[in-house]
Amino acid sequence: MDRSRTAVARVLGEIEKLGLIDAAEHSEVLSVLSDDFPFAAAVRHTDSVHAHIKVEDVDALPHQDLVALGHRPENAEPGYVKYATLTGVHFIFSSIPIAQDDSIPGAVTLPKPFMDHIGIDMRDESDTTREAFDAVVDRAGELRWREVTQDGPVHCCHTRVQGKHWVYPPEGWPGRRRPIEFAFGTLSVFEKTMGCDLRPIDPGHELAPRQGTGACGAAPQPCAGAGGAEAGAS
Repeated sequence: MDRSRTAVARVLGEIEKLGLIDAAEHSEVLSVLSDDFPFAAAVRHTDSVHAHIKVEDVDALPHQDLVALGHRPENAEPGYVKYATLTGVHFIFSSIPIAQDDSIPGAVTLPKPFMDHIGIDMRDESDTTREAFDAVVDRAGELRWREVTQDGPVHCCHTRVQGKHWVYPPEGWPGRRRPIEFAFGTLSVFEKTMGCDLRPIDPGHELAPRQGTGACGAAPQPCAGAGGAEAGAS
């Protein structure tokens, strides 16, 4: 695995040339790997990073081009596919609901394709990684980023992790910043669907449910896609 800045920038450039991310999203993903990234202490404990990109139609993606670039398709389901790269920075493409925003009229206004969020995959379950994961909450408070915790287990249809923290930047933060997901624990994969814990909407969004109305979703939601099947959004 080559997670050097040069290698990651090359892969991001390839995805940008295919029209699947724009220049701002390219820079945003690359910034996550910088030493001055606000949550760099957590990123040091990652196994991988992913960009989750919403598209109109997963079947219409340039799959042959992605494979020709050496990217490996994984967990493909109707409306969902993950492309793993040799850099440890992966790409998830979906056309199914994966966020609360998707079910709130007027909450999503970005034209597709757009990056829904960046994921920080903290798969190692050691005490030190758990401490780094737990520290995300206090770090978000220091930075005045909004934060939502999904206590584990967190399901995304047939996958499960132990827990997630989601952080959202304050207004005026430099650069265009999408929600960032910190997922802790081994990614468990099941043969049957387990329900979906959708990405919480930014608590600062004008359409976000008010406190006490289930901002994180009290229970997993039904999965979208043919036959109700969906791969995990993590």
